[in-house]
Amino acid sequence: MFVRPALSLCVLGFVACKDSDSTDSGKNVDTATDSRTPGDSQSITVFDEEYIYFGDENRRSVDITVALPDETTTYSRLVGEFDLDCPNNRCDWWDRYATFGVVLNAGSEEEQFIELDRFITPYRVGFNWESDLTHARPLLTGDVTFRIFIDTWVGEGHSNGDGWLFSATIELEGGPPPSPEATAIIPVWGHLSWWAGLEDNPVENQVLPQTISIPEADQYTLRSFITGHGWNNMQNCAEFCAQDHLFSVGDEEYEQEIWRDDCSETETDGTQQGTWEYSRAGWCPGAQVWPWEMDITEAVGEATEIDIRYRLNDWTWWGDGDQPYYYMSGNIVTWRE
Repeated sequence: MFVRPALSLCVLGFVACKDSDSTDSGKNVDTATDSRTPGDSQSITVFDEEYIYFGDENRRSVDITVALPDETTTYSRLVGEFDLDCPNNRCDWWDRYATFGVVLNAGSEEEQFIELDRFITPYRVGFNWESDLTHARPLLTGDVTFRIFIDTWVGEGHSNGDGWLFSATIELEGGPPPSPEATAIIPVWGHLSWWAGLEDNPVENQVLPQTISIPEADQYTLRSFITGHGWNNMQNCAEFCAQDHLFSVGDEEYEQEIWRDDCSETETDGTQQGTWEYSRAGWCPGAQVWPWEMDITEAVGEATEIDIRYRLNDWTWWGDGDQPYYYMSGNIVTWRE
């Protein structure tokens, strides 16, 4: 599997490379050779009212390359400031799935998308939010290709709105790095979707197990976004039914119910329409999606590679109405103290 972020940091000396004979569980990371200097606070614009739409041109997904400070400069915190607005005061009518992240090896056969933030658009209005991106500093150095995707199907002049205007800025807070400090982001499942409830195509056939090479670190986190979609069926799944999702990391298992019950508190500017107040499978209209973060340090232990599996406490879709499906991404974040 392609693990560019981890390998590049290992080669550059910002994390120690795990040796297969190591017996210290990654506790001897060498910080004595750290020659980095604290940077000054600054704001970097990534997208500036980027028009996202579908019509004569398909601009549901847009990439842009932006220069960020290189890895020799440290920052104590990185925050993403995001804004969604209405072109011609005519936002898309519907709640659309959307994702923001970094593209590795853009345009090549090894292209891989690392999801940093996920959100669902509101009904007919804009909104703004912020997201802590400090953990993503290992990716956010030098020339970085960012991607915004909004699953809209309208454009200028459409009866259901003109689409969306998307803005994103990264605020870098100058100073020494935080402790613990993220040292690498290793993709497990960059970004994928699968159909749920199919007896002839179970989830484990769609979300394949992965064996991941692990660099030496003090701590490890598995970070995943999961949202359920499709509901016009007798079970109201996957959007309107809570399900338990599970990750196996080595011999350890992590389980969580994916459900969001605070949607009635996310009305954005007070004029959102539609069924925004209903609880949903990991998301709300007009809100960012919260990542599921698991401390997998004990599961990794002294291993130089680890097997990771995903499963859903699955159920059988009865074949009525919409086919239920999920969107998921998963990445390992490594840390040093």
